[in-house]
Amino acid sequence: MWTALAFAVVGVIHLLPIAPVFVPETLQRLYGIAPDDATLLVLMRHRALLLALVGLLCLWAIWSPSVRPAAVLAAAINIAGFLGFYALYGTPAGALRTIAIADLVALPPLAFAAWTTLGRP
Repeated sequence: MWTALAFAVVGVIHLLPIAPVFVPETLQRLYGIAPDDATLLVLMRHRALLLALVGLLCLWAIWSPSVRPAAVLAAAINIAGFLGFYALYGTPAGALRTIAIADLVALPPLAFAAWTTLGRP
């Protein structure tokens, strides 16, 4: 039950920024980015889609233990990758800090999910 809850938390955190996939104008509210640059718009909407994919994988892992290793790996790569780049660029303020905080909130449940999925005998 606790493992399922951990995957649910990580999944929901990854699904929260899905709005730009459907409504590009939400990029301004979420990230402070005006959706007038087509290149940036494509990249940010694609980012939202990939985050949703990780989120759905984590939610699928709630009911399918065979999916859990892939969900842990996908979420860990995403979170560690963002936090690594965020630190590399000097922990900028604004929307990126909000994303970093969300990823930091996701770390404990992800670590628990990883431990129960991969680390226990």
